[in-house]
Amino acid sequence: MNHEIADRRPVSPSPGAPGDVRRYAAVHILDNPFCIDDAFHYYIPPAMMDSVLPGAFVTVSFGKGNRKQLGVVVSLCNEEELPRGITPDMIKPLGGLCRERLFLTEKQLSLCFYLKETTLCTMGEAVRTVVPAAALATLVEYYRATEAALEAAQASRASLSPTELLVLEYIVSRGSVSEQAVKTRFGAGRATPALKRLCERKLVEREATVKEATLPTVRRYFLARCAEEIEAILQKDKTHARTAVASELQKKVLRSLLAAEEGLTAADIKAQTGAGLSVCKALVNKGLITEEAEETYKDPLLPMMEEPDGRRTPHRLSEEQADAIHTLEALATAGGPRAALLHGVTGSGKTCVILEMIDRMLDSGRGAIVLLPEISLTPQMLHIFTARYGRRVAVIHSGLSAGERRDSHRRILAGEAPVVVGTRSAVFAPVPSLGMIVMDEEQEHTYKSDMNPKYHARDIARYRCAAEGALMLLASATPSLESYYKALEGKYTLITMKKRYGAATLPAVQLVDMRGEPANGNLSPVGEVLLRELERVLGEGNQTVLFLNRRGYSHQLVCRSCGKAVTCPRCSVAMHLHITREHPDGVMVCHWCGTRQIPPKACPECASPHLHRMGYGTQRIEEDLSTLFPAARLMRMDADTTSTKSAYTNLLDSFRHHGADILFGTQMVTKGHDFPDVTLVGVLMADMSLYLDDYRAGERTFSMITQVIGRAGRADKPGLAVIQTLNPESDILRLACLQDYETFYKREIRLRRALQFPPFCDIVLMTLTSPDEKELQKACLRLSEELRRLNTEAYTDVPIVAFGPFEAPVYRVDNVYRMRMVVKCKLGRRSRAMFAEILRSFTSTARGGQKPVLSMDFNPSSI
Repeated sequence: MNHEIADRRPVSPSPGAPGDVRRYAAVHILDNPFCIDDAFHYYIPPAMMDSVLPGAFVTVSFGKGNRKQLGVVVSLCNEEELPRGITPDMIKPLGGLCRERLFLTEKQLSLCFYLKETTLCTMGEAVRTVVPAAALATLVEYYRATEAALEAAQASRASLSPTELLVLEYIVSRGSVSEQAVKTRFGAGRATPALKRLCERKLVEREATVKEATLPTVRRYFLARCAEEIEAILQKDKTHARTAVASELQKKVLRSLLAAEEGLTAADIKAQTGAGLSVCKALVNKGLITEEAEETYKDPLLPMMEEPDGRRTPHRLSEEQADAIHTLEALATAGGPRAALLHGVTGSGKTCVILEMIDRMLDSGRGAIVLLPEISLTPQMLHIFTARYGRRVAVIHSGLSAGERRDSHRRILAGEAPVVVGTRSAVFAPVPSLGMIVMDEEQEHTYKSDMNPKYHARDIARYRCAAEGALMLLASATPSLESYYKALEGKYTLITMKKRYGAATLPAVQLVDMRGEPANGNLSPVGEVLLRELERVLGEGNQTVLFLNRRGYSHQLVCRSCGKAVTCPRCSVAMHLHITREHPDGVMVCHWCGTRQIPPKACPECASPHLHRMGYGTQRIEEDLSTLFPAARLMRMDADTTSTKSAYTNLLDSFRHHGADILFGTQMVTKGHDFPDVTLVGVLMADMSLYLDDYRAGERTFSMITQVIGRAGRADKPGLAVIQTLNPESDILRLACLQDYETFYKREIRLRRALQFPPFCDIVLMTLTSPDEKELQKACLRLSEELRRLNTEAYTDVPIVAFGPFEAPVYRVDNVYRMRMVVKCKLGRRSRAMFAEILRSFTSTARGGQKPVLSMDFNPSSI
């Protein structure tokens, strides 16, 4: 860690008693850019000596302007341990300590450093990833007029621009105004330069105030006098004339509190008596009841919570499940960190194995984290977990409100919820005594974050299990090639389950060649074979799942004259046609920036009126199915129908209880769901994902087809999967239909080894972005030269193979241009140090203006 002092200007040392030992805190500022994201030393005042510990959040004065900033203490030291060349009289004191109940534990602080070092994020980004934002204090900036502004002569104000004068008058009239209020009033484009100019002229000064994270509370009321005295008051005893109660509502409140042993909340009183806060306040003023504020939790699990009866229902284990549990239990009790890969076919009972292992963890006094790849899988799993463990379960995912995430974090940290279920971010859950981290469907790309910090949940799980002596359990029917390779190499323990649980069998699979369908007069994406099977299943009263990985109505609106598609005005991609209630004739939507516009009547390029709708989306499938099967109940599940908080749960519960006959949608319908009455699965345009410009295209297609096939025949009913394709000769599709992962792995790993792709190397994706295309080209030249210089001078021991710079697959997004470089290497301390130097160089020059911004992504989910 590179220690620096906060400011090299001497400051007066704080007085202290003779012989006092002065202590210093190394503080990471949470909002510093990467180029200066180091630890800065501050003197700890005597009054704060006992409170400041590593992990504490503090306020400090930073930089020449002594701007107030939030930071986290990462270490403490004595005077003799200060970096060479720094004397005590050069160091500023700490400003203040944030709420004491909020701090980073030693494990969380270590995890933040791991994130910073392995993803090249800042400490602030790491902290805000590990701790929910709603739990952190924030700095709110205010602007107020100086004495100079209030006393300024008319001549001084005459030199201001009209906007500056308006902003100044606005601040003067209100005394103190937040920066956001000024921007809202005048617009960010006008407010920002005006505020900067007013500050430079000393007419306005900026100050920051720490806004502590508030905890939710409820009002609870108790009787302030004994029951006999309250009864006497209600009976109008003359000895209590001063506290007589005439209001019937007040009497009802007192009677309700007499019957309650532990008081009542304001909501309880309202429900029982109809009395509001004013009635309760009147009783408080009379001294008859007392009011207390108590902290409460925003618990998203309450609607589905079931208290366990203390007896977990034992599972009827198959021989494969029993063997898997025996192996995993041996790993968990062996001491030290362990890792295992549970490779089981779809429907083999992997969830049952996971539950049994969690039982054993809880019995030994340890906790478990279960990670899921999609929010859509969370409701189903939560029902299973809460039915078994009740309030010992906490949930974490991006669909929760800020308050719900904060309160889940509090319950976990307090040890009230040793079982955590959630998506990617749940891997940071502060389970006090962690025994196991499970990653279900571990191959899914959603476990990789695309925003800083750009971590993979598997890497975090591996680090935490190694640090805390826990078991990492990866589970999948189609493991990632990297994980399966490690299992065959002996780094993970491989556990295989090849049979479906109970009487269930793998569905029959039919690969259908769609190339002849147009010639037969069928222009629908639903082929003749699938249509016949749909009629059969509907007649039997069973259900169907259809998968098409494209939402909207049509993929493109193309001109028949010039052949060009209608593209987004802000992005270099074609817009998709959607049908909405507001626009029954269609609206063009960009899936990258969200731009919407009415479909043009003529081609924007050549003015031809001959525009043709090409391609299919889930909305078009819905229209075709409603025409073909008017009596069938249809349910669409994609990003357009699941935008509300409870949409996933409502749709899945409805389909599970036969609220629809056919469920169709994008990839959120393909994995993890268990629908006993689904006997038919259809995949439309199965080869669509094979032709993506990504080395993982084959792996993802195989996984996707395997998973969607697994949705059929999961109970005792035989299932059928119909896979429609224009490329029936594809080995990948053929092996997916056979559920033959081992043969697919051998084929794919040979290709990866020959071309030197992961797991035989690491990939670093460097992306430059800028709204100025010319500046971006200059930055690309600088980036390639900087990489070559470092690799041939200071880092000759780091072998690399570099490609680019070249345009990103989508070159322009929201009027920002993007260029990329791809580097193959082996990631380690030296290689990361080289890339950190490059990133530091670019972030030091990218502050403000239109400078190009560089981002780094190690082993990205796609290139």
